[in-house]
Amino acid sequence: MAPTSTTLAAMQAEATELGSRVNNAPSKDEALGLAIQAAQLCMKALKLATSPEQKSELKSKCQLLLNQAEEIKTTPTWRPLPQLSSLSLDTHGTSVSGTSGSPSIPASNVRKLVEPVSTRDLSKKEQLLVLRASMLNDFKFKPWKGPPDPSEFAAARPSAKPFRDNHDLILSPHQMESFDGWKHAVDALPPPTLFPGDRRLLGPMMHTNRSIDLVQDAAADCSVVASLCAGTARVGKGHQKLLGDILFPYDTKKSRPMLSQNGKYIAKLYFNGCYRQVEIDDRLPVSKTQRMLHVFDRKNPALLWPALIEKAYLKVRGGYVFPGSNPSTDLLILTGWIPEHVFLQDDSTGPQALWKRIFNAFQYGDVFVTMGTGHMSSRVERELGLAGQHAYAVLDMKEEDDQKLFLLKNPWCEGTSWRGSLPRSSSSRVNSPGPNVEFRSEDGTSTPSSMLGVFPRPQEQYAPGIFWIDLNSVLQHFESIYLNWNPGLFTHRQDIHFAWNLTDQEKRGSPGCFINHPQFALTCKAGGPVWLLLCRHFQSTTQVTDDLVQLQETMKSDLAGHISIYVYDRNGQHVYISEGFLERGPYVDSPQTLLRIDVPANTTYTVVISEQDLASTSHTFTLSAFASATLDLSPARDKYLYQSSVKSSWTSTTAGGNATVPSYHTNPQFSLTVPIRTSLVLLLETLSPDLHVHVKLIHGRGQRVASIKRRDILLESGDYRRMSAIAEIDNVEPGVYTIICSTFEAGQIADFTLRIDSIIQTAIKQLPPEYAGRLPLKLSDAFFNPSCKKVAAPLHPSRMVRLMVIAKFIRAPAAPGTPVELGSRSPLRVSIELGRGPDRRFLMTSSHGEYSDAEAGVRTEDVDLWPAYLQEGEMWLVLDRLAGPATGEERCRVELFCDGVLGDDLKVGVWRDWDD
Repeated sequence: MAPTSTTLAAMQAEATELGSRVNNAPSKDEALGLAIQAAQLCMKALKLATSPEQKSELKSKCQLLLNQAEEIKTTPTWRPLPQLSSLSLDTHGTSVSGTSGSPSIPASNVRKLVEPVSTRDLSKKEQLLVLRASMLNDFKFKPWKGPPDPSEFAAARPSAKPFRDNHDLILSPHQMESFDGWKHAVDALPPPTLFPGDRRLLGPMMHTNRSIDLVQDAAADCSVVASLCAGTARVGKGHQKLLGDILFPYDTKKSRPMLSQNGKYIAKLYFNGCYRQVEIDDRLPVSKTQRMLHVFDRKNPALLWPALIEKAYLKVRGGYVFPGSNPSTDLLILTGWIPEHVFLQDDSTGPQALWKRIFNAFQYGDVFVTMGTGHMSSRVERELGLAGQHAYAVLDMKEEDDQKLFLLKNPWCEGTSWRGSLPRSSSSRVNSPGPNVEFRSEDGTSTPSSMLGVFPRPQEQYAPGIFWIDLNSVLQHFESIYLNWNPGLFTHRQDIHFAWNLTDQEKRGSPGCFINHPQFALTCKAGGPVWLLLCRHFQSTTQVTDDLVQLQETMKSDLAGHISIYVYDRNGQHVYISEGFLERGPYVDSPQTLLRIDVPANTTYTVVISEQDLASTSHTFTLSAFASATLDLSPARDKYLYQSSVKSSWTSTTAGGNATVPSYHTNPQFSLTVPIRTSLVLLLETLSPDLHVHVKLIHGRGQRVASIKRRDILLESGDYRRMSAIAEIDNVEPGVYTIICSTFEAGQIADFTLRIDSIIQTAIKQLPPEYAGRLPLKLSDAFFNPSCKKVAAPLHPSRMVRLMVIAKFIRAPAAPGTPVELGSRSPLRVSIELGRGPDRRFLMTSSHGEYSDAEAGVRTEDVDLWPAYLQEGEMWLVLDRLAGPATGEERCRVELFCDGVLGDDLKVGVWRDWDD
């Protein structure tokens, strides 16, 4: 049996190894051979498999490999896919000779990547969530069902009015200063202020044989225009055209967008959980000045499609009053490509590794690269030729000798160029102003060698705002690099949609406590790199047309807050607190964040969504997982089937502090009844940000406890933790236990919630305060002189009274001006006795008759005192110390907690020395 098991395991391992090499094979024939070999091994292993689980897994794997082999057969061209890792995304392939070490990849060598589609069945709740997310800013954006029928763009009749949206998009106050009205494309392009007079021979166009040079002017959407520039540059390098998947109507034969007959256009954009249909009319905001209110092409002022895509995007984001974004968000919406935000000032960002990650992928056209600056002073802006808090498009990347260079474009129409240190050996020519650089348009035009991997010759110069800059200068003066990866780099994808109600602080929970956070189980059976993309859905913005400044601020506040992703090795089970994570993404203020992880085979992780300062409303999200192997993404599982909780407070009389404080016993206490053996979790949570809290489970028989020994403690939460504390235990025996909830400092007043999760149903009940229903009766202090070991005071009840006694030493000086050390207290015992001498009877003693020097003092349990006891002899309250200090005296403070009235129901005499 053992040899068969070994052979089976070896076959499975070899099949997995062969299968992992398929996508990276250098040729189509080799890829096909690897897939077939791996499938044959799976078939052989299937004959040896004995368990249903093994057989099912091998069948699935074999079918996947056969499907992959069939796909390879039908692939007209072949290129190896990138190898992915959790730390990098490197692309590998045969480089076509370029210049200065920069590969240029002819389009004929590039295999088209197919975007994976989530195969997970959505629950009805998720389906409703996606449908409700269609309503945004008084528009309805239906989920994408496929390319629209050409009839949607046909004119109903020659005299029919052009298609028109139900309301216009809003412009900012700054834009309104130049606004001359909404005009159809035929009257808007080319811009009337640039081409005044007779317009009979003028009008919009959808393609051009000239280069494309997109710029922004009076709009605040530099990130959008930078995104469009990055897209045109990618097509200009000969890569797959994207407009055919974005804007309709589209002429598939000529590979270019078409003018709509009825003025209606439809864009396919990705937001709020899926690709959606965005309908727009062809009217554009026209300026009465030289300032342009929409994106335009400096070389081709009549080119329409950039303005249409911009309008569709801004319709989703609330209008031309749009306060700004970052290019990775914009390109996700425009293309669906996976966004990644690289923080250049992060110590973990390695320049060489970063360049290696993106350089080859950029040459293959598998990544968009854009950049953003941080805040800069006006002086620094002038000195460097850069704009602060601004987005730039990366048009090209080059390696020359040991230099790593980016070709950047500032999308402003009057954009400045880099004035810092220039690349060596090219500094005299690469950044000087001159004729525009050539870009290939979507319909296909010639592309100069400068865009195919060759540095510009001395006579070749760039348009204003386009410049080369080296990697070191980017790291020094830019804040972020934004990457958008082709989702076709992955073969599998799973999406899950969810809502998170943050309408009040209690539902939000305390920082670091994750019990109310959305959580999910993630499994990748074959293991390998998995990318997790969290997208926060956009919410509607109230259209306040009479206060546009307020509207813009409202839009900014709706986008405020930060989100992050945590990953735990918890087998897909719920996580309670933030500690102990395997991986954690940064908290970002973007609508999306990405976390890359390596998942071992047959391992299930728990993924937790976290937030900071999101608006107090109900938010909706989509979590997407990408991998090169089969994925499973589902809601996290509850290890514990039952939850019970109780709300309580630390008050001025119950905030006892930590266990070293004498008043610890006054903290809120609870009884916990466990009917049968179980595992459970105690979770203590408060919303007071300055409190550090602790929870303890003890053998207390469900009663209040005043003093605790180490052996009494069954479970505790460890160090005091800010705002929340957790303690988890397996196999708790049946019984009734006592729970104590405390803050670190005494006197800290706050509300809290104690939650118990367990495998079986338990019962929790708050115990009455220690002095509930009783009056505290403070006696005069008792003194022990150096020769005295016992003092007593007579008791005389006139009716039955219930009594508890607390006695503790006071830190009185042992000699004038000299404090007694904490550890010098004598062990003490308090008792209530009938009679004197060897025949006396103890009615109650503290600590079961043992002596204690605890700082909290000693105390008795409750005892009922009846007048009839006095018939047996005198009744005494006795304080007994085990030994006295060498010098000085000790003073003891005594309090009685009685349900009667001192002097009427119970009389207490004066202290006196006592000898047995």
